[in-house]
Amino acid sequence: MTHSSIPDHCRLIIEPAPLTGSWNMAVDESLLETAVSQDLCTLRWYRWKDPTISLGYFQSNETEVQNDTWKNLPRVRRLSGGGAILHHHELTYSFAIPASHPLSRSLPDLYLIIHQPLIDVLSKQGLNVEFRGTSISSQTEPFLCFGRGDERDLVYQGKKILGSAQRRRRGAVVQHGSLLLLTSDYAPLFPGLLNQTGKTSLYQDSFLETLTEEFSKAISQTIGLPLQSRNLTDDEFAQATDLENEKYSLPAWTSRK
Repeated sequence: MTHSSIPDHCRLIIEPAPLTGSWNMAVDESLLETAVSQDLCTLRWYRWKDPTISLGYFQSNETEVQNDTWKNLPRVRRLSGGGAILHHHELTYSFAIPASHPLSRSLPDLYLIIHQPLIDVLSKQGLNVEFRGTSISSQTEPFLCFGRGDERDLVYQGKKILGSAQRRRRGAVVQHGSLLLLTSDYAPLFPGLLNQTGKTSLYQDSFLETLTEEFSKAISQTIGLPLQSRNLTDDEFAQATDLENEKYSLPAWTSRK
């Protein structure tokens, strides 16, 4: 693919096993760099090896993250903005798209374009979610993302079940989203989608695999790019390793304000 050409496909990466927060964030930044340098679109699905707090890029490392419930949890700072997320029983995506693709030019629309296919797939599973439709503002933003309200959130009966955030770099964009499926003991105020619908028994590998595959197909159709399942390149793996070692695993990065 020549530089500045519109991508003719979207690479699909489905991680086979849960991974550490520092590695997940390092890989996503590497994919953003690939979008910048090679005009490649990548959709990635992953989970988290341990319950992990991810701070938004611009977020202060507030004392709230040091409370007794979370004091022993690993934490990492994301490349994208927004509030902190307690990643536990969820499915997470990242979508990196180059500046050459028209979708990169309207960031608010990108949320809608990626989330509508998720709504459609969940509906087929009998899980009827919708866009919040209106934003909720307050003088002091809650520390956790799932305590905040944006019109592009996905909700079930008013309860947020998917939050997302973006980061732009040289015209390319990476968008993160976390689909909360089960309530975490570390954040009991935020009910998972399957808890709310009485379908907690669905939370198993086969269900997550089905969701991931169906989400990917639906997103592919919406963005008009066929999927090609591929792994990280050797260069991307090496870059992600450097990013993890020199950035995302370091307390100086995670705790900076």
